Amino acid sequence: MKLQVLSSQIQRLHWLISQASELNADQLELQAHLARYICVLSAGFLENAHIDVYSRYARACSTPAVADYVESTLRRVQNPKAKRFEETAKAFNKAWEEDLATFLNSDGRRDAIDAIMSNRHLIAHGKDSGITLARLKEYLSKSIAVLEFIENQCNFNPQN
Repeated sequence: MKLQVLSSQIQRLHWLISQASELNADQLELQAHLARYICVLSAGFLENAHIDVYSRYARACSTPAVADYVESTLRRVQNPKAKRFEETAKAFNKAWEEDLATFLNSDGRRDAIDAIMSNRHLIAHGKDSGITLARLKEYLSKSIAVLEFIENQCNFNPQN
């Protein structure tokens, strides 16, 4: 990720996953709780990235008033699944939606984002979640690839 605040969140998530992975076999319940906690943080990261990347693009390409409106609109989106990322891309550029959909539909990327959000919902509402550290690590990796793809679509430049 080119945006430093998002890169910092990714580093924190990877560190938490590595720490949880080092727990002993007799600490599997604690590891399962940590997987759920990290899943919720990962969902928050995706939500933040959705706002930050597209808001920065709007700031670079429009007037301050339009950029404020875009950011305000994006902040109302909670728990964005893959479809929401596509809808946002389409709002900026129809071709972006098509390219993003193609990218999401390969290598399980769509499923990864949707799984993080679905598990977050289950966890937040006290329901059982089958999320494991191994699955979460895979989902997070695929989600980051999607966000990097979106950054590239936006020709993201951290100096903007």
